[in-house]
Amino acid sequence: MGYRVEVFDRDLKRVGEIDEWISLDFTVRLAQEGIWQLLIKDGTAQSELIEKGGGIVIWQDGVSKPLLSGQVDIYQKYWTKVQHTGPGSLYIGGKCHNSLAFRRLAFPDPSRPVHQQYQASLPARQLPTGATAGAMIHDELYRALGPGALSDRRVSGLHFTASMVGAGMADSLRFDVIGSKLEDWYKSRGVAYRFIYNATAQRVDVEIFEPRDLSKRVRFSPELGNLREYIWTLNAPKVTRAIVGAAGEGLDRYYYQKVDTAAEVEWGIQAEAFVDRRDIPLKVDRSTGQAVKAEESMTAAEVTAAKTAVEDAASAVLEENQPRGNFQIYPIDTPDCLFGRDYFVGDVVTVAVDGTEYSDVVREVSISVDDGGNTQDVNPKVGQQGSGEPLNLYKTVYEMQRKLRRLESRM
Repeated sequence: MGYRVEVFDRDLKRVGEIDEWISLDFTVRLAQEGIWQLLIKDGTAQSELIEKGGGIVIWQDGVSKPLLSGQVDIYQKYWTKVQHTGPGSLYIGGKCHNSLAFRRLAFPDPSRPVHQQYQASLPARQLPTGATAGAMIHDELYRALGPGALSDRRVSGLHFTASMVGAGMADSLRFDVIGSKLEDWYKSRGVAYRFIYNATAQRVDVEIFEPRDLSKRVRFSPELGNLREYIWTLNAPKVTRAIVGAAGEGLDRYYYQKVDTAAEVEWGIQAEAFVDRRDIPLKVDRSTGQAVKAEESMTAAEVTAAKTAVEDAASAVLEENQPRGNFQIYPIDTPDCLFGRDYFVGDVVTVAVDGTEYSDVVREVSISVDDGGNTQDVNPKVGQQGSGEPLNLYKTVYEMQRKLRRLESRM
């Protein structure tokens, strides 16, 4: 599968194509800022194409829309005595056009300039009730950087299409980074967006969409030949017994323990952790060992709330340190399953390994192309793989282990 790189100027006009490069690396992300970097020989006509304010469009053969487009934001000259001799090489990079949403703040009143924001009717702007998620995304972008924005905030060359997809939600806005807010909205309502270059109209289109469920059609497994590698991991619990100390002092202090019995039985591990919660107004009744109010003025409802707070504190520690499971997959493009053509970021796909199936969203795809498009490496990330906050897939991975053991016992 081939790739090509076209170049546009600061007015979004196509100015040429780069068909010779040392390396091209880019990452397409769902409702986030994608990135791109291009290493080319310096001192050539192609190296002069990209200018400040301009950028690139990355196309894949057989796909009608670009995979990614975005402005340049870094130039770096690279010269060595061994590989990058002569005029050296030029490293050019940037973010995808989704970065436009991350460069804008959600004003309490988008119709007023900054120095008049104090006149906003409310400290935070409440989202309109009854609006769909798609309409909310459209409205926020339209008023922050589109035709509906103040003249000094308006980004030229953007084209908006009204959207009515998805269910609405309650939220408020007060100088939030719009891109981060829209990412939260996606997690809440499953409606995403992307900014992508339109080569025919020479503009940037704002597309708002609901990801597709391709879990029955797009599958990755060793048997299908479209997985290069997979790794699953089970981790024992770090804490199985949470001990919470409440507000009482000395012999009057109340202690509460919660035990993850199932984890202790499964792993044969006992691990204790202490939680100091002197802010919870409970002390111990020495005659019974039960919790009682630490202050005489407390009502029955306040005592009940305090006891719940102790239990919640213990549960939170156990949940944070519970047994964890995760798996990483490394798919590859095959003639039957190609990124860009058969699936895209946001689509739900299925991974089938060791007798267990797991379906989740393709969050991002990183692609490396060397030698002018001949050598390529495509790495999709499914679910929270590779993120700073991976999901705990303990039950799924445990099932993989269980089925694998059952299979091995029959062999």
